[in-house]
Amino acid sequence: MKKISFSRDERLKKYSQIKSVFTNGRRFGEAFGNLYMRTNDTSRTRLGIVVRMQKVFKGRAVQRNRIKRLVREFYRLNKHNMVKGIDLVFEVVLSSSTYKYNDVGKNAFDLCKKAGIWQA
Repeated sequence: MKKISFSRDERLKKYSQIKSVFTNGRRFGEAFGNLYMRTNDTSRTRLGIVVRMQKVFKGRAVQRNRIKRLVREFYRLNKHNMVKGIDLVFEVVLSSSTYKYNDVGKNAFDLCKKAGIWQA
């Protein structure tokens, strides 16, 4: 069985990498958040995750980290269905509701379909 992983090569780690996707990429929006996308010079798809929140929700590190984990898990399980050679940044808006994997997965799937990067 093939191992499904999320390696360091597939991550946008630096602020400058994420900022270039924000400034030079295309944006697709939903109620869940936004997906920014830009082509890159590699044959890999790379992922960055940004969690935005209102001032009312300051200090909610547990919720922010959970959303990031859920988006990473969605990407890890579905990256074989996505177009190769692009940089993706999921910008999730933290709200008062709690997120479950099915909610995050459905919204991320809808954003990927809207952006035209879903191949399956």
